[in-house]
Amino acid sequence: MLNIVNVGYDSTNYYVVETDKAKLLIDIGWPDTLPKLLHALKRIGMSLSGITHLLVTHYHPDHAGLAQVLKQKGVKLIVLENQVTAIPTLKQYIKSKYDYVDIALDDNVRVHTTESRPFLRSLGIDGEIIVTPGHSDDSVTLILDTGVAFTGDLPLVPVSEDPAHPAQQSLDHIRAHNVHVIYPGHGPVRQLT
Repeated sequence: MLNIVNVGYDSTNYYVVETDKAKLLIDIGWPDTLPKLLHALKRIGMSLSGITHLLVTHYHPDHAGLAQVLKQKGVKLIVLENQVTAIPTLKQYIKSKYDYVDIALDDNVRVHTTESRPFLRSLGIDGEIIVTPGHSDDSVTLILDTGVAFTGDLPLVPVSEDPAHPAQQSLDHIRAHNVHVIYPGHGPVRQLT
């Protein structure tokens, strides 16, 4: 069984990929928005206690602001090799009006992209995580073998006519995985042409 549900709020999409073995949350919102997440989960009949893992597509406030709060509630944060240095810099993007909790670095589930397939398989997910710079250097995309990709804020239209532009190379890399459906961080699900 594989089920994908959008539990987003405040104009950002957060997805739960549910299998028989785990519930993987992809991205999570701004600091101080835990009640909104809990409401979104309740609306679809899920609870936070059922979420086992969190994958952040990139470390910007609207995609990672609640990460440490969720870790404190028992959710395991998956961190890829290109994301480690981005985590400490996240707080510089957060306004002082938010009660942001710094993300601890020593208790995350560290996964190298080359090891992502067996790791995901342990969660009941057939797919892999690839590095996809273009929006930010720490961006990653989860690609399911079914042709579905979770891209965060990667631009889905060319931002440059230069084929060497990081965003264009990332889109080409995604297309090479036979992806046909994109679940973006903002906006509706899209068919990839």
